[in-house]
Amino acid sequence: MTNTGIFTQSAASVLQDVEEFYFGGALPWYNGSMLTEDGLHVSITLDDPESDDESKTKDYELSAAQIKEAFRKAKQKGYHLCSSAAIESEQLGFGCVQDLDIILQTACYGELAFG
Repeated sequence: MTNTGIFTQSAASVLQDVEEFYFGGALPWYNGSMLTEDGLHVSITLDDPESDDESKTKDYELSAAQIKEAFRKAKQKGYHLCSSAAIESEQLGFGCVQDLDIILQTACYGELAFG
């Protein structure tokens, strides 16, 4: 199978990469993800940056297109994506924890809200 990068990666594969990515507890504000019942989105649970209560979370439903656009925006904003080349030449799942963190925060918050 030839990998052609995130921008030609199928929607199902992008969503699966997010759902199956192992964060290893490295991100205290990331609380989990799962595919929606219809398989068209991934539901992400993150800490709510607008709340003073650190235990308050917020759910976000993201499509593959939104995740791809967040990758593009993160690059445009100059955020350091350590595995950007691998994501562009292979697929989203080739990114590191920091990359997925930046991409998901950009998709959910529009910017980096945490670290």
